[in-house]
Amino acid sequence: MTQLSPLHALLIDPSLFTAPYDAALTTGLVAAGVEVVWATRPTRKGDRQELPIERTDTFFYRRTDEAQWVPNRLKPVLKGIAHFAGLATLLARVRKQKPDVVHVQWIVVPPLDVLAFMLIRRWCPLVLTVHDTVPFNGQKMSLLQRIGFDVPMRWAHRLIVHTKSGRQALIDRGVPAGKIEVIPHGPLQLAVQPMPSATPRDPRWTFVLFGEIKPYKGLDLLIEAFARMPAAMRAQARVVVAGRPRMDLAPLLARIEALGLSEQFDMRPQRQSEEEMATLFAETDCFVFPYRQIDASGVYFLVKSLSCWQIASRVGIFAEDMVPDVDGTLVPCEDVDALAQAMQSSIARRPRRSAPAASDSWAEIGRTTRALYLDAMAAFHGVSHPNSPSTVE
Repeated sequence: MTQLSPLHALLIDPSLFTAPYDAALTTGLVAAGVEVVWATRPTRKGDRQELPIERTDTFFYRRTDEAQWVPNRLKPVLKGIAHFAGLATLLARVRKQKPDVVHVQWIVVPPLDVLAFMLIRRWCPLVLTVHDTVPFNGQKMSLLQRIGFDVPMRWAHRLIVHTKSGRQALIDRGVPAGKIEVIPHGPLQLAVQPMPSATPRDPRWTFVLFGEIKPYKGLDLLIEAFARMPAAMRAQARVVVAGRPRMDLAPLLARIEALGLSEQFDMRPQRQSEEEMATLFAETDCFVFPYRQIDASGVYFLVKSLSCWQIASRVGIFAEDMVPDVDGTLVPCEDVDALAQAMQSSIARRPRRSAPAASDSWAEIGRTTRALYLDAMAAFHGVSHPNSPSTVE
């Protein structure tokens, strides 16, 4: 076996938005011979330590992340100040440690991040993963977040997206095709088993909308679709909505009440522990993704290994990865009637899908990402790398 030369990468996820993804990516990169250190925030109380402690440098928001004494109206201001301090520390780390490549996972405060990246790209290769090619999947953003969202992509030497449609979206916005590489999002798995239940499983067909509740995820569409099914079908099913709300749920709860669906909708509007997730997934018959917009979905890759049926909008990773009538059903975005028909069909047929075989895709993702790092290093030094994974159009 050829011995790979050591390559040191500093990866950045300041708010630890995607800890399970970060941990899985670390596994793949280490297997590919990359020495990884993550710049991020400390793990919060009650959260599992996903990243290896020895591979984390937790200097972002160390004193402010769980500051309960701060009034809600001042929290965005404090977050901006703390982010600025974190970026200053990051710049000092990059200058001192001289990593072979800096790989940014998320843009948090674009105007501040742009200034930091402008300096970093002068010192070493800069790679950026664009998880969402539509900023924050179209949800409401603060003024700071809206300003210059595209600029960090201009500064990066190479960009990673997870879907072909995401790559095309960036090309359509003027990003050079040769800078963009499609590297898939790998499968995720829970580390715990379901908790024993003292009560029998609900015999009704169980639809689940899981994950943080945001406008683009289409909970309002799901409510309307369920209401349009015949009463006899509704009596055979229930919907569990589980996840931390990132929007005002009061209008949707009122709509559920007005439609007489309170007995069919089980609302769990809080962050779910891994044990609660495992128990919920064991009760699930069909995951629903009535999303208005998405590139890649961490929830999708978390539940993909299960044998549950899936109903999803024909957008992003769902359109590219799901096999219709094998993995589930694809419906047009925001088409409530089509969503209702797909749900009704699943209640009547009660389909199951074959759980996919275990995959070593994170190892392949690690190898591809390492190759992209080498390409970014070549671009930084102004030379062409012969093993570039990018496709220039």
